[in-house]
Amino acid sequence: MTATVATITLDRPETGNRVDFEMAFAVREACREISEDDGLRLVILTANGDVFSVESFREPDDTAQVAGEQAASAVAGLAVPVLVALNGDATGPGLELALAGDLRICVPSARFGFGGLARGVLPQGGGTQRLPRLVGPAWASDMLLTGRMVSADEALAIGLVNRVAHEPGGLAREIKDLAAQITAGSPMGARYAKEAVAKGMDLSLDQGLGLEADLNVILQSTSDRAEGIKSFLEKRGPEFKGT
Repeated sequence: MTATVATITLDRPETGNRVDFEMAFAVREACREISEDDGLRLVILTANGDVFSVESFREPDDTAQVAGEQAASAVAGLAVPVLVALNGDATGPGLELALAGDLRICVPSARFGFGGLARGVLPQGGGTQRLPRLVGPAWASDMLLTGRMVSADEALAIGLVNRVAHEPGGLAREIKDLAAQITAGSPMGARYAKEAVAKGMDLSLDQGLGLEADLNVILQSTSDRAEGIKSFLEKRGPEFKGT
């Protein structure tokens, strides 16, 4: 991509990119480095291989769950928008990792699910909380209680993913196009928009509107806001610096 876009790639396809402690540590370290780079405007989270990240039963379930919680929390804690490119199936802690992002695009063959209840395991990486915030409590209960796998098209219909890249090689193209759209806007505005959405979910409507107003006041004082107005008046593209 560019110097303003960072990419985190899960690169253990031989294990199905399973989220274990080693993987979780690597994701957390990547997120730490990203958080220290003020020039970044977007993070892309993706994986190598045929799946994004699937759970495995070769080690105790609670170990994978704890690792998944650490990785998902690190991704969710990033101030910049996170775009998740789902190159295949995402299940259990892997799906929780995907849910920690802000936008999700998947290939048509991708499937999603939580099968833990069949083994007496409850998601603890945000699955019971982020999933209903995306798809609503009814669909979240459907997925969690039945443990069934949801197809890409159904995931799009219920709001689990934002887009399905149906064209051959479409995932890379969709990611490139969406990344260009996001990074063309104000970096500070994008951060504040993410904060408003994330924090507003836990507030009443009146409190959320207050948060929105407060963030707008802060944004008005930034150089990006002044550049946006100036570029509009001069009929040219803005040159945002993230300040």
